[in-house]
Amino acid sequence: MLIITFAVFFLSADFASNKASSPPSGMVDLVLKKTYTVTSLISIAHSFAPSEAEFHTPGALTDGQIGSATNFKDGHWQGYFRGGTRSVIINLGQMNTIHQMQERFIHCPSSGVYFPRKVICSLSVNSNHRADIRTIYSAIPITIKTVETQTYSLSNLNFKARYVKMTFTIDVGVFLDEFQVFGDVGVKDSTVFPKITPPPDFPNEYCPPGSPYVGGVRNMVQIYNGFYPADSTLGLNTVNELIPYVGYETTSYKIKYLMFDGFLFLPFVAAGAPSGGKYYCDLLHPTVKSDWQYYLDNTFNHSFNLSALNIAVGNVKKIIGEPSYKVKVEIAIPYPTPTATNFGDVNGDGVSENLSSLSDREKVIKWYINNVMKRWNSERYINLQLVGFYWYEESADFAVDNNEAAMLEYVGKYVKSLGKVFNWTPFYQASGFTNWNWLGFDAAIMQPNYVFHNFPEQVIGEATDLIKKLGMGMEIEIHWDAIKDSTYRSKYYAYINYGVTKGYMKKAVHMFYQNGGPGTFYESFKSANPAIRNIYEQTYKSIKGIYVPIISNVKQ
Repeated sequence: MLIITFAVFFLSADFASNKASSPPSGMVDLVLKKTYTVTSLISIAHSFAPSEAEFHTPGALTDGQIGSATNFKDGHWQGYFRGGTRSVIINLGQMNTIHQMQERFIHCPSSGVYFPRKVICSLSVNSNHRADIRTIYSAIPITIKTVETQTYSLSNLNFKARYVKMTFTIDVGVFLDEFQVFGDVGVKDSTVFPKITPPPDFPNEYCPPGSPYVGGVRNMVQIYNGFYPADSTLGLNTVNELIPYVGYETTSYKIKYLMFDGFLFLPFVAAGAPSGGKYYCDLLHPTVKSDWQYYLDNTFNHSFNLSALNIAVGNVKKIIGEPSYKVKVEIAIPYPTPTATNFGDVNGDGVSENLSSLSDREKVIKWYINNVMKRWNSERYINLQLVGFYWYEESADFAVDNNEAAMLEYVGKYVKSLGKVFNWTPFYQASGFTNWNWLGFDAAIMQPNYVFHNFPEQVIGEATDLIKKLGMGMEIEIHWDAIKDSTYRSKYYAYINYGVTKGYMKKAVHMFYQNGGPGTFYESFKSANPAIRNIYEQTYKSIKGIYVPIISNVKQ
């Protein structure tokens, strides 16, 4: 039996030498001074590549020198941002005998630099087929807050190969300094080549509109509600405000056709919660039970939000003659931040839940979901269908809690046990996006974030290729300043232009992002300015699949 061992070596901060590890006795470093290529799972050419360019020095990963144990900006460390994974690939020039592979990384969480959660070691005899030997996981929790270095090493190998490869995950940023492969020049008689690994099986198609994994939704709009201290009415969506989302209205306020078929209710981001906490992950401002209770009460208010939507749908379907029509609804699950050590008692045992405990986090989530189901069933909304739950946090926070993956898996299983779907819209290339299905989500809809960043327009095409490869849906985003700034209107139209040219207008499920109170699409619907009203018109055409990428002759 061939025995393979792997280890992770720790290097202290007072490690003084700049020289990389010497090969074990009798071996050589087969990749020393060799050229290499670095590939990413997902393209970052139009998004993150410009930012990482300053951390790239040709040849630095095989020059025999290592970086500082405390400073990842010393020129030896090479930095890579987002992209899902990176693979360092080296052609040895001939078949050689491989005994050990290793790669050194640095962890500086205050700068968004983390140890990779795992590193996959692979070998190949040609450039077309590879054999994954072993996956090495970080031996240091990536939740630690101190600067550390770590060498991921796989030893006791006896394989022949011409190509060597190490692939590492990237959640935010990863910095590495030296890729070393120890072994013998040439092939020894006892060496073998490991079994070929099948290539990854990516979906390579969009999550289709109407898919059961999104509860049958085709076009879902985000409706913000809840606590808003500056103006409490902004968290209370009315019947009249919701009608233009349910049915397309002409400039003379005639309802002609159905519009959005899905509605996602979620808390305001900036406003936070009554206690001062945040419904997303904010370790300094966690929410507590009363905040979650407030959001439930607001969502199920008898005059606004879900109740108002139920009436709005009833009004619209009577006008257009669709008596059996219902819109589909998803409701957000706030993030149970682990620093909420005194969250509140959710099961009546008199003991406040401590969310630093995974079991208590699961208990709180189950309590919340059960409350949603109980209230939904008691309200008997005849024009609405609750199809699922939405994870409010827009990244998988592996660096916050070691149990992040376990918690998400629990939520996914519990939601599915109730016959509902569990969906997610990660921000662009957020932590965990490549493993959305492994994390327990039924479907994920990617945010391109083009409208919020100084990305070139081509990032929408980059995002489109990503979502198609990974089987995701597309979020179409409009900036709140589109009402007053033609630049942001043009950015919005770029999303729906690409929808035609890239095919996702008809072939992918869509999530439409807007601001709250009662939203940019409502404001555009109400506007007497043709350029602003045009937002609503073109959105309707996109939803119906009749939009063409010539906006109109209306001045933008």
